[in-house]
Amino acid sequence: MKKIDWTLLLAYIGIHIIIGLIYVFDLYDREWIQDFYFVIPFIYVFLIFDIYHKRFWNNRILLIWGIIGIVQLAVYYNYRDLPEIQAVNGNDLIWLKALPLTIFTSFILNLINKKIYGDNFIVTAFRLDPNRIDQKDRRKLRPADYIFSVSGFMIIIFGTVFTN
Repeated sequence: MKKIDWTLLLAYIGIHIIIGLIYVFDLYDREWIQDFYFVIPFIYVFLIFDIYHKRFWNNRILLIWGIIGIVQLAVYYNYRDLPEIQAVNGNDLIWLKALPLTIFTSFILNLINKKIYGDNFIVTAFRLDPNRIDQKDRRKLRPADYIFSVSGFMIIIFGTVFTN
């Protein structure tokens, strides 16, 4: 694993542990934490899907993040019915489902791309120049990269928010 892997992993876990401890020990206004907690997983999920997705081509890194995602799902399903975290749109822990869905979506789209084209999927949602050559793979972006990117973002957003 590279330094970026450890940095992102430890930052992600550390932020969640710190916020969890602040919430449990009531060190800050719980209502504020509940209202704005979604920002952290939201930013991380899109950071991971858009920028960090190539690291998921390494099965070891995919497995580590997959385990973290499974732990998050367990936390979500164990605590989702607590009365103090209920909100209009479900509950305040809904974004814990985003990481496992992001990892699964990235894995499936990459698998489909490998089956069809024989190489890895590149997220291109914010890179709209069709003549751009990816620096790591040395290939032009294809229409499938754009379609998979937009589909992936939509699956992550709607799958996280509209599922129980």
